[in-house]
Formats: sequence, C-alpha cells, structure tokens
Amino acid sequence: MSSSQQQLLSLLKRLGPSAIAPLAKAVSMTTMGVRQHLDKLERQALISHFDKQQGKGRPTRHWHLTQKGHQSFGDRHNDMAIQLITGLVALQGEAAMDELLRHRNDQQLQLYRQKLSKDEALPQRLEQLARLRTEEGYMARIEPDGEQWLLIEDHCPICSAAKSCQGLCRMELELFQALLAPARVIRTQHILDHQPRCCYRISSGS
Repeated sequence: MSSSQQQLLSLLKRLGPSAIAPLAKAVSMTTMGVRQHLDKLERQALISHFDKQQGKGRPTRHWHLTQKGHQSFGDRHNDMAIQLITGLVALQGEAAMDELLRHRNDQQLQLYRQKLSKDEALPQRLEQLARLRTEEGYMARIEPDGEQWLLIEDHCPICSAAKSCQGLCRMELELFQALLAPARVIRTQHILDHQPRCCYRISSGS
C-alpha cells in the first residue's frame, strides 16, 4: 500500500464518510489522483462508497471504511478473547469453560435453525449455511462431491481463540452435526492441523 493510500485511510478513519474534494484537498492531490487510489482501496475491500443527495443536482459520492478497513488499524479482540479464555480456566477450571462453550453452541444452533429453511432439501440448506458462515467471516462455500457435499471454509476468523481453546472446534463440529441431522458430518481438513482450510464432508442420512 502506498503512503498516499495509507494517508487516505487515516483521513477516512478520522473524518468518517467523505467526498473526494475534501480528501483531495487534505492530501494535496487532484481529485482524479485521489479517485485512482480510492478505486484501488475499494478493490482491496478496505473502503466502500455510497451516493448522498445534497440539495438539487446529482448525488455526491462519499467514501467510508469497511469493517476490514477499520481492522487494518489494529484489533485487540483476539488478545482479549485469549485472555478471557485462559482467565476463566485458571479461575473456574475446564468444566466452566465446557459449560460456557455448550451455552454458546446452543445459542448458535438456535440462531442457525431460525435462518435455515426446514422445507428445503439438503443441498439448498447447505448453501444457506455457507452464506451465513461467509457473513461471519469464514469464507464458506459448498462443493458437490459425488453423492456427498463438501462445506469448505477458507478462513477462520476465530483461529487465535481456537488455538487456545480447541473445544471451540469440537463444538463447531457438533453444531453442524446437530443442525444438519439426519445427515452425517465429518471434518476432513482442519486449519489447526496445519492444513490450508477447514473442510466438512456431508452425506445424506439413512
């Protein structure tokens, strides 16, 4: 990333949604030059835009940081999660952590059941699940494999926490098994096993 692009990100972080003209003035560049940098930042999903009507005439385009753009300034959520996990185990023991994970798993199962259509066939339900997981940052997709399907997650947004508490991964597998029953779900690849992604093989139940 160029210094000009870093400067534009910092401006958007400080100013919030902004039109090109004030951004160009702040970095002493032409609006055309700024637009080129903004286009590059948008292709990296660091910023996005919307059009805002201000009086008569054409709407003015405003640029703003995406969640990824905000996170590029640093995010301590992983550190805090790890500290909370290790602190809970130290104070209350492994049983307390298992109880907390079970509670989280039950809540997530209830949420997924509300959002997945009970009337759809298994392939359609898997596509719905992949969309939900992608919204949560897992970069999920479904691939058919003969008479079975693969749920592939190319990213794990909770990887750091999962390394400190592998019960998270165990509960995740149990979540899919409960959600998709009577289909059978097994994990065939695991990021924590130094593989490039997490992958789950799903087959129809008997």
